[in-house]
Amino acid sequence: MSGPESDSPYRTPTRAVDIELSITGGRTQEVTLYLSMLSETHPGAETVDEALNRGRDFLPVRTRETDQTLLVRRGAIRTVTIGDDEVEVAPHEESFASVDVVRLELDRGEILEGTLATVLPPERPRLSDYFNFSKVTFVPLAVDEGVIYVNRDFISIVWL
Repeated sequence: MSGPESDSPYRTPTRAVDIELSITGGRTQEVTLYLSMLSETHPGAETVDEALNRGRDFLPVRTRETDQTLLVRRGAIRTVTIGDDEVEVAPHEESFASVDVVRLELDRGEILEGTLATVLPPERPRLSDYFNFSKVTFVPLAVDEGVIYVNRDFISIVWL
């Protein structure tokens, strides 16, 4: 991810993004996530949203404290917090169909409030459709400090 091996012609160039993980059991970990400079779905670099929502079970990160590489199971990640200076949004060919202020209650009673922007198909235009039919694992919630990606498996109630 860094160092001489990253100059190999067989490695995809990456960029580092500092994030904070909240993991089951109450642990938080400040880590660096390395995103590909080539997105699989659009021109340009991969976004945090893409890295979190692709089908891999384990997410490779590097601890900021010890510089140790970890593989963190995506299903064990409750939230991912990204500061304003790190937030990048994937380009969309269409504008967001819906922007809603929501309050999410997580399984241990934690409350998160913020703005959720969604692009929904015409046949399923409601916010409930997003939560019931979307293939997204991590829901991006814009907050004053940046974005918190919330693992849907830990959301108990969505307050509209």
